[in-house]
Amino acid sequence: MRITSRGLFATDVEVEAARWVQRKLGSCEHERRVLAIAAKLFEMTRPLLGLGLCESRLLRLGALSHDIGRSVSEKNHPDEGAKLILATTALDLSPFDRRALAFLARYHRGSVPPALREEYLRPLDARRPLRAVLGLLRVADALDSRRIESPRLLFSMAGRKLSIRCFVDPVNLRAARDVYRRRKKFHLLESFLGHDIDIEVDRSDALAVIAS
Repeated sequence: MRITSRGLFATDVEVEAARWVQRKLGSCEHERRVLAIAAKLFEMTRPLLGLGLCESRLLRLGALSHDIGRSVSEKNHPDEGAKLILATTALDLSPFDRRALAFLARYHRGSVPPALREEYLRPLDARRPLRAVLGLLRVADALDSRRIESPRLLFSMAGRKLSIRCFVDPVNLRAARDVYRRRKKFHLLESFLGHDIDIEVDRSDALAVIAS
């Protein structure tokens, strides 16, 4: 797949990021899906989280670049990805944006340290909004697996409670429930919302009933 125009991408730097990922990983299909999910989550939660255009830009770029470290090491790809983002000349980024994207790549998977103990951020960097963006990225990434079918997703908000329904082929239902109902990557966003995220995994034919 050649990336020749913006399409899903909102800015030229997003096109550059997608091309960089394509060169490094051979595909950016997972990243494109994570971007679409992250954008939807941002739209729904932005007023509650107090986020703005800066955070939207960083979330979108973080969705595209979060897995770039897989080009170096599968096991250590969060750390390797942060290092690649700091070093690359492929992306025209401000020093703050570069630090923020390295932070997002580093902690999109695994444990997240307490505030002020994160790598890559400086003392005056705005941690709270960046950690909220990280929470959104972790959920978006959890909702699209590289290993099994990507689900059709329905989102709803009631107050501060986010509900997500994942619809998959019945053949993959058991595996999808094992993958998409993992709670660890939801915890950071849940701490900002003040509620557990409600997630259900259902058969794709149930979606047809809802739509009828």
